[in-house]
This record gives sequence, structure tokens and C-alpha cells, in this order.
Amino acid sequence: MATLFGGDDSRTDSSISTAGARMEELLFTDEPADADRASELRRELGDWLNELGVDPDRAYDVMLATYEAIANSVEHAYRDHTDRGTLDIRVLCGAQGRIDVKVTDRGDWATRNSDPNRGRGVPLMRALANTAAVTSDQNGTTVHMIWDAIGTS
Repeated sequence: MATLFGGDDSRTDSSISTAGARMEELLFTDEPADADRASELRRELGDWLNELGVDPDRAYDVMLATYEAIANSVEHAYRDHTDRGTLDIRVLCGAQGRIDVKVTDRGDWATRNSDPNRGRGVPLMRALANTAAVTSDQNGTTVHMIWDAIGTS
């Protein structure tokens, strides 16, 4: 893996070969779960998708849904903690356009909020991706979203 941005070990960018198919990977590890970094991560993801030549409409959907997952981690995962906590992001992009995104934190999300103006993030992620799932356990929460290969959705 090649580390980008002058030795910042939190981001890696690599190529993976599996069964003859080439996949590109973008990995952010132990990122601070804060709003300023969330915006930076969205921009870096967009730049990476652009470098790979991902269709701009698809890239926008991936960036928006991923940002929403990050924002949920920032807002909900560590709300009862004294420290901000961290999150990891893994994005795989296949040659045929399949994109697989995982956003993982080590906190615990709130149960359903009674505010009628809240709670639209997960439905938004599900509307933008072909599949989206949110799983939580004692180790944290993972949002896993997949955009199918072009022509298979």
C-alpha cells in the first residue's frame, strides 16, 4: 500500500487483484470523529473517485451517502463519551463500477429519536446505494453500502 499525503498513516490507497479482477482501495483508519474531519474526508473521497474516473452522478451518490454515515458516527457514536472517538472508512472500487463502502466506529448509536425532523440519514443512504445495512454490537457500528456494477442495478 502506498501512503498518501506526506506520510499521513491514516490514509492508504492501493490496488488489489482478486480472481483476475483489479480493485482500487481507499482506506482511512483511526480518523477523528469530528465534523471538520468529516468534511475533509468527503472531499478526499470525491477526489479519489474522480481520479478513478467514476461517473460524476455515481460519485456524488457515494460521497453523499458516505458523508451521511460519517456524520452519524460523529453525532451519535460518541455522544456519551468524554473523548471524540475514531472511525474507519474502507472503499473498494471494481473495474466494472461496483463500489463497496464501510464506515465503522467504536461507539454506540442512539436509539430512535422522537424529533420528527431527525432520522432521515439511514433512509437517505438506502435510497442512494443499491444496498445499505447498519449493524451494531458491543464493539461499535458499521454502515455497509454497495453500489452494483454498472448495468446490473
